[in-house]
Amino acid sequence: MKIALALLFGALACLAGANALAGASLNDQSELQIKEFMGHVMQRNAEQIWQWTAEETDLQGERSGKPVTDEDWENAESDALTLQQLSYGLEHSAYGIPDVEWDRHLASFRAAASASAEAAERKDYPALQKAGDRINEQCVACHLTFKPEIEAPPPPLPDGF
Repeated sequence: MKIALALLFGALACLAGANALAGASLNDQSELQIKEFMGHVMQRNAEQIWQWTAEETDLQGERSGKPVTDEDWENAESDALTLQQLSYGLEHSAYGIPDVEWDRHLASFRAAASASAEAAERKDYPALQKAGDRINEQCVACHLTFKPEIEAPPPPLPDGF
């Protein structure tokens, strides 16, 4: 039931976005808008997935974002389903790029988001981590194809590292 509601809300959000874009002028459908969509919507939602799979070690010890409670797992699934549904928005004419590579990247991204949702539903943490890594790989692959400048290499580490 919860999954059905999440899918319904995702579909309604995509429909609302499509309806809003349908009424937008051509100037409103500029590259700036896709930058805003990617930077504020896609990136933010991808980060929510990655928070569930984060493993950190520092001087204070080890920390994990692993979902623990049923509510955590449900939230992880909802975050993955949101990404999956947002991928449909990237097929809309305001965002879609008429290029076979765009379609290939989008299909791979959607499959990774779907795998993340399925892993969360099964409460399978290793599969959730793997799917989160695949989501990141698909984001980077698409960026390298269409916006390579945003995947700049990290700055060099200071001496002694």
